Amino acid sequence: IQIWKLKKGVSAEPDDPNYDLLQFAYRVTAKRFFPNFINLDAPFNYHEKWDANDPERYKYECATMGCRTRVFDNRNGEKTSIGRGNLSFTTINLPRLALESNGDLSDFFDKLIDYTNLAIDQLIERYEYQRTAFKKQFPLLMSGMWEGSDKLGDYDQVGDVLKQGTLSVGFIGLAETLTVLTGHHHGESEEAQELGLEIVKFMNDRCKYWADELDMNISMLATPAEGLSGKFIKKDREDFGVIENVTDRDYYTNSNHIPVWYKCTMEHKMKVEAPYHAYTPAGHIAYLEVDGDPEKNVQAVEQMVKLMRKHNVGYGSINHARARCLDCGYESGSDLFDKCPHCESENVDVLERITGYLVGGTGKWNAGKKAELEDRVSHISGEKMLKDKKI
Repeated sequence: IQIWKLKKGVSAEPDDPNYDLLQFAYRVTAKRFFPNFINLDAPFNYHEKWDANDPERYKYECATMGCRTRVFDNRNGEKTSIGRGNLSFTTINLPRLALESNGDLSDFFDKLIDYTNLAIDQLIERYEYQRTAFKKQFPLLMSGMWEGSDKLGDYDQVGDVLKQGTLSVGFIGLAETLTVLTGHHHGESEEAQELGLEIVKFMNDRCKYWADELDMNISMLATPAEGLSGKFIKKDREDFGVIENVTDRDYYTNSNHIPVWYKCTMEHKMKVEAPYHAYTPAGHIAYLEVDGDPEKNVQAVEQMVKLMRKHNVGYGSINHARARCLDCGYESGSDLFDKCPHCESENVDVLERITGYLVGGTGKWNAGKKAELEDRVSHISGEKMLKDKKI
């Protein structure tokens, strides 16, 4: 996953020295899906030591592997993204807690405390096992790649070094949870949005509490849910039956996202989803879905990224699709052909993004993600992209 760092003074505004490279990045993502964009100007991505004139400013820039494993804050060492990583994470099935609570908010939050505590207990138990490993068991990782590991002897345990890593509690299906609790998801109701932010902030506060108690980097993750989206809902449908806009599909919505089937504008999607990024410091992403070929209107791609910055999205990406002939190399982002119009070959691959990754044809996707793909609606049409140079 290639990621472009958006930072005023470097690469985000017309008078920045690398603005020409940013324009090139827009063209690349319009054709090749990447780079994604991390917004270093979002308040939660700020580092007090960052200086545009410092040649080592990269040490004080937030980094993310993708839509998870955002690494920045560190209570057991220097605040940096270098030489650190995520140790493990556990995801909570929020819709199930809402269903078990029968819509009772008090009972829901009681369960949320219990399950968040349970998830953290599990993460700590894993860490206590991980920490007993010797340096020599990880000859590459502990050769200095992980911060402080160069000071360890071959038979020293890695525990104190790993403490600079993160333990993350994730969640899935906020939209379905809010539908159970309020009758609407957060994309269609301000009341649901307020409750959604309250829920995720509550979980983040619990993580902060245990981070202080245990002196560990424990934080919240907006789980991308490649596999869990289908696994969780299958079990919940068996136990609670088919409930409209809750268990009637083959997947739960990723983390705090608006449901993929809900029609709304790009700005509305960014406005609703962005505030959750401040409460998910272990990783998050916001997507915009394009129906058409963004390569034919790169200015529209630029406008989408500007929307992300406007609403303080921490990390964002633009989804589209592209067909290519594996025999002659012909490709198109507007005509998703099954048979190559150039050489008539049927050896065709249609690339689409499953959460953060490109995995080739959709045949490799699991059933839940295939169902999600069928339901996805675009936030800008191909016709509008071709007609309007700005959106």
